[in-house]
Amino acid sequence: MLHDPSSPAPAGAKPLPPTAAELPRPSARLRQLLETPRGQASLELITGYFSATFEGEEHLPRTGPALVVSNHALFALDSIVLGALIVRRIGRYPRFLADRALWKVPGLRQVITAIGGLPGDPRSADVLLRQGELVVVYPGGVDDSLKNNAQRYRLMWKKRAGFARVAMRAQVPIIPIAGLGIDDMYSVLWRERWLGRRLFGSERYDLPVPVGAFGTVVPRRVEQHYLVLPPIDTHGDPSSEADVERVRRATYEAIEQQLQRYRDARTAGVID
Repeated sequence: MLHDPSSPAPAGAKPLPPTAAELPRPSARLRQLLETPRGQASLELITGYFSATFEGEEHLPRTGPALVVSNHALFALDSIVLGALIVRRIGRYPRFLADRALWKVPGLRQVITAIGGLPGDPRSADVLLRQGELVVVYPGGVDDSLKNNAQRYRLMWKKRAGFARVAMRAQVPIIPIAGLGIDDMYSVLWRERWLGRRLFGSERYDLPVPVGAFGTVVPRRVEQHYLVLPPIDTHGDPSSEADVERVRRATYEAIEQQLQRYRDARTAGVID
């Protein structure tokens, strides 16, 4: 999820964007490992466990900047699968923008940084896109990744439009991806009201109590299908609310249409 800058700028001044050198860097050793047969086997293990497939991958650019926007699954595990697919099938290493609260957890921030993630901030996204990176964002953020059972395959974006402004400022396409099957890795029993609030300071972070394979916390081995949709036109004035809303809505509706079809198929019993 994209966030506003964490520290306010002086009155009348705009905060300076970070430089490329100031952004957290992914692990060079990990990237080197992924280029080896052992690393490729690890990626294949991740995608193979979920029988993960791509459709429409021709819409993902092999070079140059683009902003990938998608729906999220519980605990953001879908990011690992999607990242593995992109590396294997497209040959690119995406940069993920994650909720900044995750950097409060010792150990987790090192893992997220190592695989190419960094705290969500529109200014950081601007820098990455100027560098020609493939950037992945989830406008639903924590609301999308801590859903309950009734919210499966529903976008929890509200009116968030930061991603649209970022793409418009950078003059790069938005590539919507609908993740199907991803919300079936777990069932949610309830949401606890202590640990998440203590760690992150808000009831928004009440942690779901999950049930996965055989009643454990291991994710169920469900088929995942990532539908890469045609690029969204981001031409327009990023300072115009009407232009920003047009881009936001076009992205939302592209993904929501696919999720609605999936929900309908589940209701009709076509999909278990």
